[in-house]
Amino acid sequence: MKKFYYTFFIILLATTLISGCSKKPSPATANDQDSDEQHTLKATISAPKSPAIFPNILLAHQQKDIELITWETADTLLAQIQKEQAQFMAMPLNMGANLYAKGMPLQLIQVNTFGSMFLVSTDNNVHEIEDIAHQTIFVPSQGGPPDILTNYLIAQHNIPDVKLSFVNISEIGQQLASGAIQHVVIPEPLLSIVQANLQTDLHIVINFEEVWQKQFNQQLPQTGIFVNKAWASSNQQAIKQFQALSGTAITDLYQQPDVSLPLLSDFFKSKEKIMKNALANSSLHFQTAQQARNAIEAYFKILLEIAPDSIGGALPDEDFYYSE
Repeated sequence: MKKFYYTFFIILLATTLISGCSKKPSPATANDQDSDEQHTLKATISAPKSPAIFPNILLAHQQKDIELITWETADTLLAQIQKEQAQFMAMPLNMGANLYAKGMPLQLIQVNTFGSMFLVSTDNNVHEIEDIAHQTIFVPSQGGPPDILTNYLIAQHNIPDVKLSFVNISEIGQQLASGAIQHVVIPEPLLSIVQANLQTDLHIVINFEEVWQKQFNQQLPQTGIFVNKAWASSNQQAIKQFQALSGTAITDLYQQPDVSLPLLSDFFKSKEKIMKNALANSSLHFQTAQQARNAIEAYFKILLEIAPDSIGGALPDEDFYYSE
């Protein structure tokens, strides 16, 4: 049943992308590539409310002609794609690869989020994943990275009788507060927000990025920015500008906290000290698709072993990775 629903979602999303991406992008949403002397980029970025949106919040603040929109559910993303509301779309890498495998004209231009996902617990007796034997771990996004990577760790450590159950990400704080759940996989900035508002202790058991680096000696790529291939071929200057702006925005997030923290605080309606902690826990780095390719393929090879359907059953070919 789980596989059926996951496959159904991918087919539905893929069908929508075909219809949406087949249309010609509106010339009002991006710079004309014949105008190389222009220094402003006019575009819309769509991103989920995860660390991937952090640099784009700053970027939209710095560039008056860049608009930022969000998606929280598959339905929201589908509607944005149907209406061609964004030229740059942030999404999990495995989702992009799956859509590409089904014939979607997507290209990855950059990776900006590595890891930033944690297994946490309110049980003070739990300090490592082996301590959760014979218990339940809750994960958001069935079929997504939290589900897949948690299953991978359970198998790697041969932990007996661990059950995975699914929880709506918007209900995690309430479920932890009520004691309905104790162990959950959670991303930033939700982790810092929940920790700040929870009356009981909520501590990190596993930082997935640290575990991945220790085991594979490289970063764990999670979220990237995708574009339509046809749009990319005729908007190379816009992509070049976006890449440069993105790299600067990620640097400024950390080097100019007096600017970035108030913006993040306002966007997430949380205190600056909460967002400071969330930013510190988030592994944000700018890498072009080509620069990140080796790490992405190492990640995808693991997914092929444990959840091949999550990336469409095969490694994407070189055309998946945008190149100038």
